[in-house]
Amino acid sequence: MKKSMKTFLLTSTLTLALTCTTYAANTSFSDVPVKHWAYDAVTKLAKAGLVDGSQDGTFRGDRAMSRYEMAILVSKTMDKYEKADADQKVIIDQLSAEFASELNKLGARVAKVESKTNTWVSGETRIRFMGDSPSSDMPAKLSHSDQFDFRQRITFRGNINEDWSWTGRLATNGHTRFGEYDSTGSDAKLDQMNVTAKNVLGLDSVRIGRSALDFFSHGMIGGPGNKDGILIVNKFGDTKFSAWTGNIRPNSASDNNGFTSAQLDWKVNKVNLKTGYYWGDVKGDSTNLNVAAGNSFTSSKGYLVGFDTRIGDLLVFGDFVGSKLDGANGLNDDPNAWMVQLTNSKTAPVAYQVMGIVNPTKKGTDAWMAQYRSIDPGAFAPGSGNFDTVAVSNMGAYNFFTKGSDNVEALFWAYSKVVAKNVVFSLEYQDLKIKDKSVTAISEGKNKTYQAKIEMFY
Repeated sequence: MKKSMKTFLLTSTLTLALTCTTYAANTSFSDVPVKHWAYDAVTKLAKAGLVDGSQDGTFRGDRAMSRYEMAILVSKTMDKYEKADADQKVIIDQLSAEFASELNKLGARVAKVESKTNTWVSGETRIRFMGDSPSSDMPAKLSHSDQFDFRQRITFRGNINEDWSWTGRLATNGHTRFGEYDSTGSDAKLDQMNVTAKNVLGLDSVRIGRSALDFFSHGMIGGPGNKDGILIVNKFGDTKFSAWTGNIRPNSASDNNGFTSAQLDWKVNKVNLKTGYYWGDVKGDSTNLNVAAGNSFTSSKGYLVGFDTRIGDLLVFGDFVGSKLDGANGLNDDPNAWMVQLTNSKTAPVAYQVMGIVNPTKKGTDAWMAQYRSIDPGAFAPGSGNFDTVAVSNMGAYNFFTKGSDNVEALFWAYSKVVAKNVVFSLEYQDLKIKDKSVTAISEGKNKTYQAKIEMFY
């Protein structure tokens, strides 16, 4: 009885002390000056839906706040870290470093703060099973160890100061299939390495180095990594301007590989709109397109328009690309491409990619997506067309990176579920067929591909 009474008194005393401390902190609204950069940072995240502030789910930023109140908001943005884009992640990292002491006292994840080193390390492990059902004129059906592969990524992020940050990523070299432990398929490479500076040269941000070409449209034009160049971003009111220039293919003694693009993003009512233009100084031929020898072009340029909007619980988005080929030989010199995608995902829209349609930290959540696309041969500058991992499960006679994004019509379906915290299971299916067989050396060109995969994030 005495022991129980002592425990009760001790617990009551600690509870009262913590309550008084929290109350005192929350009523001291002068800890964070009104002009502190954190207010603007949190406001930007709130507009992006990454902050749950007051009880009605909004953040107004119309009064001074204590450092403890600000730290609570920052901890909530950290919970939505995986849903943020690259620029938003930089802001979250800077906020977590600024309020590291308060976050530690609040019990936030120390691994996401790392205040002493100012560096974050994360990883991703993927294991998948692939299969296909090709037509008779396509390569043999996948079998045995060719149906299994894995990928390992380790990402490093750090803050140089309040406005400068860096990102680097090590990844296994391509698709490491089972049985390739003694081949180059098991090598690792630095597939991303870049530095981002905010508020420089009169621009909101400048990113230079190796990264994914991930900003143009909804990803119909883009790339998952290994693109060396410069990205600039600047907002003019509610309109966002983005431009990228760099090298999109491996260096060659005889060919140029430059690619430049610019895009405007804005919103009309509940519809997000995108429009842009690209210039591709990249030669297209049978080595990098889904065409037979003798068909080619010397360079290309084109425009893009896109949209995305929510209809109830569904997100629908689409892109259209119209291109003009210079020096076209055997190919239509004004190809185009379009796609439309429907999903119940709550995250940002990205073409081709099933990864990201669920938040891996939310166990039990799931989402699906369905897409149709139609792409003429040469509609994208070689190296700029994105691709999906289902389509490349069997390379066949076609270029690895263009099988799913050149001279093709495709119906794509995918489903993802968070089976455990930071563990995502996905199913993907695709019905592919060559769009223009007259520029190829095949008669049918059909392939149904599918895969099951598990991804772990940490």
